[in-house]
Order: sequence, then structure tokens, then C-alpha cells
Amino acid sequence: MRHILVLLGVCMILSVRGAEAQPSYPFQDSTLTVEARLNDLVERMTLEEKIDLLAGYEDFYLHPCERLGIPAFKMADGPLGVSSWGIWGRATAFPAALALAASWDKELAEKTGRMYAQEWRARGIHFMLAPGANIYRASKGARNFEYFGEDPYLSSEMLVPFVKAVQAGGVIPTIKHYIGNDQEFDRYTVSTEMDERTLREIYLPPFKAAVQRADIKAVMTGYNPFQGTYCTENSFVIDILKKEWGFKGMLMSDWACTYSADKAAKNGLDLEMGSNDWFVREKLLPLIQDGTITEELINEKVRRIYGPCIEMGFFDRPQLCKDIPLFNPDANRLALEEAEKGIILLKNADGVLPLKSPKKIAVIGPTANPYVISDRVYNTNGIVYGGGGSSRVHPWYVISDLDGIRNEFPDAEIYYAEGVSNQFKRRLFRTSVFRTRDGKKGLEAKYYTCSSDTGTLSSRLLEQQAKAAGRSSAGQTSSVSRQQADGNLILSMVEPRIDNEWWGYPHNEKNLGEEYQVEWDGYVDVHQTDSLRFFVDAQGGYKLWLDDQLMLDASKSQSFDVRNVAVAVEKGSSVHVRLTYYNQRSLPSEIRMGYAYDSDIDFSEAKQVAKQADVVICCLGLDGSIELEGRDRPFDLPFGQDRLVDELLQVNPNVVVVLHAGGGVGMTRWIDRVPAVLHAFYPGQEGGNALAHILSGKVNPSAKLPFTIEKRWEDSPACGNYDETRREKKVYYREGIFTGYRGYEHNQVQPLFPFGYGLSYTTFSYSGLEVKVDDRKKGDVTVRFSVRNDGKREGAEVVQLYVSDPKSGEPRPVKELKGFEKVSLKPGETQTVTLKLTQDDFSYFSSKKRKWVFEKGDFVIRVGASSQDIRLEETIRL
Repeated sequence: MRHILVLLGVCMILSVRGAEAQPSYPFQDSTLTVEARLNDLVERMTLEEKIDLLAGYEDFYLHPCERLGIPAFKMADGPLGVSSWGIWGRATAFPAALALAASWDKELAEKTGRMYAQEWRARGIHFMLAPGANIYRASKGARNFEYFGEDPYLSSEMLVPFVKAVQAGGVIPTIKHYIGNDQEFDRYTVSTEMDERTLREIYLPPFKAAVQRADIKAVMTGYNPFQGTYCTENSFVIDILKKEWGFKGMLMSDWACTYSADKAAKNGLDLEMGSNDWFVREKLLPLIQDGTITEELINEKVRRIYGPCIEMGFFDRPQLCKDIPLFNPDANRLALEEAEKGIILLKNADGVLPLKSPKKIAVIGPTANPYVISDRVYNTNGIVYGGGGSSRVHPWYVISDLDGIRNEFPDAEIYYAEGVSNQFKRRLFRTSVFRTRDGKKGLEAKYYTCSSDTGTLSSRLLEQQAKAAGRSSAGQTSSVSRQQADGNLILSMVEPRIDNEWWGYPHNEKNLGEEYQVEWDGYVDVHQTDSLRFFVDAQGGYKLWLDDQLMLDASKSQSFDVRNVAVAVEKGSSVHVRLTYYNQRSLPSEIRMGYAYDSDIDFSEAKQVAKQADVVICCLGLDGSIELEGRDRPFDLPFGQDRLVDELLQVNPNVVVVLHAGGGVGMTRWIDRVPAVLHAFYPGQEGGNALAHILSGKVNPSAKLPFTIEKRWEDSPACGNYDETRREKKVYYREGIFTGYRGYEHNQVQPLFPFGYGLSYTTFSYSGLEVKVDDRKKGDVTVRFSVRNDGKREGAEVVQLYVSDPKSGEPRPVKELKGFEKVSLKPGETQTVTLKLTQDDFSYFSSKKRKWVFEKGDFVIRVGASSQDIRLEETIRL
């Protein structure tokens, strides 16, 4: 810590020396108060200059005011390190925020925040577009890796020290995405529908903590509407932020999600980013002239934008600190430490880990060694050091799992095989060959428009086709079916393949509209006797017919749906393929289809490698091409990974599975048959070394789940309430406050791995619970207990405190996390832990009274190693 403070001190000294001796204007005088400087600045700026400031400049800058010498202050994305799509060059790739949350280590969060500030100052960047504070509501959420888990208390406790440290380092963090942007599908248009109690108890607390406890200077809105009104112009949620919580900083839009000038301006948005469509002279000057808004309202926005900039010193010193190296060894070391403390040991049957000096190690799997270096960046298709999207960092280097294991076990023979590629299907979608009925390359494609009164999208067309006679051997529909379908036909053409991703609507010039159906018809010529397997990935409903037999029916799907089916084929024959896709107003809309022979899916190399080894490290999971912003992802592992585990277990029972993903994935097919499982998340550039240190025992794992892993998607409290209502452009939070572990307990559903769960190479015991009511009226309570390391290894335990209200005026969760501490203990060492509770920890937001309520009565204090592993319990009366 000392060397960090020294570096920042040097930066400040150099900045002061470089500053002008005498300020030209009072707003440049650092001896004046922030308010006095703002008053002078606002008076000096012209109305046009003030309006210019309210919309971003060249995408990642505040608009400069050259006449007054104010530069364009810089921004960069930052959930996993300096990002912004590489415009700032290479930087340290830190583990995902969810991995930091898995550490349950508040000191590490603070340390990471300090280092993030150094990374930004080393590049002269003023604003960090992070941290993310949305809630891990569902495993399908593709940006969960950018957030801090499913529990609002854990999220708050990790966010506050991080935010404070970033701001102490001279950078403005921007907490996002306010509010209810807990899903990626249709994020620009789908409305978040939740009741106020759910909003107050689950989704607002991390933002409130950042504002009131960390004094954060900037907040970014969500893309989505909230209860039908876009977050950028939603007076209800913005009033909570500014009027109720007293937020004094700037409220900026996420990129290109401002939709009005008058409503957004009047209801509280300060800064339009990613577009220059609304907060511009052409739109705002007429509104001022006709009295819709006032110049004073514009002045307030200027104050909210430039006030934090003055307060943080941007007007008084260079933001660039040249004494902080771009390639920072301290940052690299911290990336390693963060990864080591964020990898969770989920299973360790018979103490198979740590490894006992293996002589031969097989490293197998699609996420073990995915990197291909080019002159500028690592490939973006299969990255697992981080997820995809705007959070992607261009790292100086990446230590893959294979690299790390080779580094850690230099005396062992290391074998490697990919087994199956995460890009397997994507290659098929690009390369599968089809022909039309008359021999042209490709498929006949017909695009139909569907009116909004057809019930479910294209249901009328499907019913017509079902009632009509089937196809002849030549592939013709009956005359009745074709006549009815042609009534909605807009476009007919031949397309070479089905590999479509539409962020607007296809062929907009043809006025297909938001609701449409596409039918592809063609043939696959068979070149070998085998099983031919067809794959379909889609967002939206679809049906696949092979030789006039309905083989896949995802007609009711509105979310991301992944299926495959195989048919026996003979060389020289052909398979008639018909795929019908219908879009229910979703963006993006996606449909892909391809095929492969089953004999092309070959695990022989992987099995041969595994057979030779003492232990198999099987690296599975998702990557940055699957998990990224703008779309959500499936719960199941990519095709072939479950089968890969099956095949490896046939030749070697010592299979250790290492998962990379931004949350939970399906494991039930093999979880009972493998001896050990580690969840490594997206672990940053040093992830491979961190994993190997845990495998060898150099590091004792101490991370715990910041979310619940379900056995199957249908078990999730969000299932049925998440992405199944796309056509309505609404997502219903019907599970209410019973999200995450609260929901599993409320629904009496046993998850695969519960919230707060994680194993160690040692064991811990709990004893001596003492609960003292310090002030019954105020609800102040002190909880003390002891934790002992009963094993032979030094380790760290995350102790967790849960509060239960057995009897209340409104339904409450079985238990709620209200305290935790990470305790490091040597073998045989005992430590006393003290946690404090206040009235807020016993209160709930009453939907009837529309306020927070503290009901006197009995409360149960539970202390344990996870939400399901309670070791100590006591009932108190308040």
C-alpha cells in the first residue's frame, strides 16, 4: 500500500509543479471552494457551450470548452480493467467482478480499487465506467460476470470499499446500470416490471450504498424502460437517486439509450452518452425558448457534471501520471492474487486435491488453451480470461490453464488435447453446404410479415401448414398451404446459409416489421453413411423438419434456444431440410443452422491423452464469444462438453473439472461421477497460474459462491419470469424478493450448490455464539463467536451471518445475509469474530405502508459457512 501512496504523491507533486502559477479565471483557482468555482464557471459559459457539455464528445469524452481552456475529459470502460474496446491500448486484465465477489474479501476489493485508479491515471483517463451493481437474478444473464452476485448486502459491502479506493486514487467511478437492467435480451426495449418492495430490498441497495456510503460521483442509467418508462427519463427512479438519497453527482446515460430531450432533461438525466441526438443545441434551444425547460435546469446539469471534476482535481492537475508504468508489475501481481482468492473449490471427494506430485497430467478441454496471439490483441472468439463485450481488456499477456499447469508442475509430463471446440458450431454455421430444389447453392428463403393480431407470432401460418397436406417428394407444399402463406409473403430469395444475427429487422426496406416469419427450404447431399446431426441456435421460436418429419419444436421459445438432432443417412442420398423461424419483436434476433457427421465429432485424441495420465484436468465452460453484452446465454454447457467428460471418465476416473463461466452452468450429467470441481470464472491474465497454484496446494482455496447454482434452469426462481415474455416487451419480476437463495428456500427447491458455499483444503469449526442486544429500541445487536482451523493447512474461512424473522406482517425470506467476515487462520488457531447489526438489518420494506418497517419481536441469528451450512443459532427478542 505504501508504494501506491508514494506514487500518487509523486504524481500530485509533479502536477502542481506543472500547473500555471496564477489562474486566469476564478474557476481555475484551487484555493476557492468548489461551489465558488462552479458559480464562476457557469456564469462564464455561454448557453450554447453549456448545452454542448450535455452530450458526449467523440464517444468516450466529455465535450471540451476550448474558449475557456477546459479539455475533453476522458472515459474508459472498466469492469475488468481498462477497456473501451482497445482504444487505450493494452492493459492489465483483472478477474471478473464476480470472481472478486467470490473472494468475499473487502480488503481485496479496496486494494483492487486502488490499483484500478493507478491503471486509469497511467493513461490519463478521468472516468471509469464501472463498477456494475446489477443483481445476478438468473444464470442466463450474460453480464453477470461484471456484477457482484445475487445478494444486495454482499454486493454493497464489496462495492463500497472499491468505489472509495478508486475515488481516493483520483478517478471517478461510474456505478451502473441504474436500474433493473438485470438481463441483456432486448435490453433497449424490454421493460422491467417489478413491485416497489422488490426494488427497494433487492435491486436498489448496492446503488444506495455507493451513493450514501461511498459518495460516488457518477451513476449510469440502464438501457431498459422501468415500468414502461425509460430509465433515462424515469422520474420515479431518478427522484429516488437524487432527491431521496441526495446524490449530487452526474447521471449519465448508457450508450445511445437517450430517447427524448424534454422528458430526459426535466426528469433528471444530466449527460447523454453514445449519441448526440437529444441533448444538442437543435433540440434544447427551442425547448428553452418556448419555456418547456429553463436555462437554470441546464446550469444544474453543468454543475452536476463539472462539480465532481473540480472536486476530483481534474481542473488543477494533469490526469496522466507518468510515474505509474503502463505495464505495471504491481497490477500484474494483484491480478494473480485476485484470481487465487476468487477460484472456488466446489467438490473434492476423497481429498483428490491438491495433487500429490503427479508424474503425468493431461490438460484437456476447449477453455484450457484458447489463445492465439496476433500483432495487437489476443483472439476475441474464445477468450476466457474475461467475458466479451465492452468489458473486454486487451491484455499484455495471458497465462492459460495449460500454461499455468506447465509452469507449476515442471517435472511432470504435460499432455494436451482440445477435446471439443467452443467454436465447433460456429464453424458449422459458416461452412455447412445446402442446395435448392433446382440445384442452386443455398436454400430458398421466404420472408413473411405477420400482423400483431395473430396471437403468438406466426401461429396462424403454422396452423395453416399443419392442416394442409404435407410436401411431395419434390418438396412442394400443397396448393392450399402455399396460397395461404403467400398472402403474407414479402420477399423470396436464395441464401447460401443460415447464420443470421439481426440487430434491426431483416430487409427493413421490405417493411417486414417487428413480427415476421422466415422459412428456409433446401437439401443436404450425403457423402458418407453415418448419422447426420443438425444444430439450431436461435433467439425466437423455430421448427425444424427433416424429410417432412418434425424433428425440433422450439415454437414456444422466446429466449436463446440451443438444440440438435441426428438422423441416420446413407451415402448418395439427400436430406430435405425445412426450417421455420419466427421472431417475436426481439433484438437481436438470431437464427443459425448447420450440420456435421457424428463421426466428425471425435474424442479419440482426448481419450488417448487421458488414458496415459495420472490425473486429467478437464477445462470446460463458456467464453467471450458466448457470454457478452447485448444477448443472454444458455444455462447448458456448449455442445460436446458434457459428452467429453463422459468419454474421459471411461478411460480415467481421476478427472478434475475446471469451469470457466460468468455464473452457474449445467453440471448434473457428470457432477456425481467426477471427484473434483473448481469454478474459475473469468480469472484475468494470470488465471492459469492461479489455477495451478490451487491444484498444487501452493494456495489453499478460500472463495465462496456469491450466487446459487441450480441443478437445472427450471429450478431457478427466475424461470418463467425472465425471458419468456419477449413479445410483450416486458420482463416480470414475479418472484419478487424471493430471488437467489431467498427463492430456493422459499420454494423449497434444493440447488446444486448453495449461495455462500465453497470448500477449503482445511476444515473449520464454529463455537461460542454470544448475541448481545445493545439497544433494544434502536435494534443494535453485537454478535460474537469463535472460528477454529481444525486442519493441518493454513486457510481462510468466510463466516456468514444470516437474520431470520419467523413472524412478520408481510412475507419475508427464510434468512437474509446481514454480515460476513473473512478470517485467516493457521492450523489449530482460533479467532473471535465480532459482527454488528442495526435496526436496518431487521427491517423490511412494507408494500402496504410503502416504507421501511421495523417490527419488534423474535429474530433468529444464524452463523455458518454457507446459506445452507448453519453452525450456530440463537433467538433474540427486539
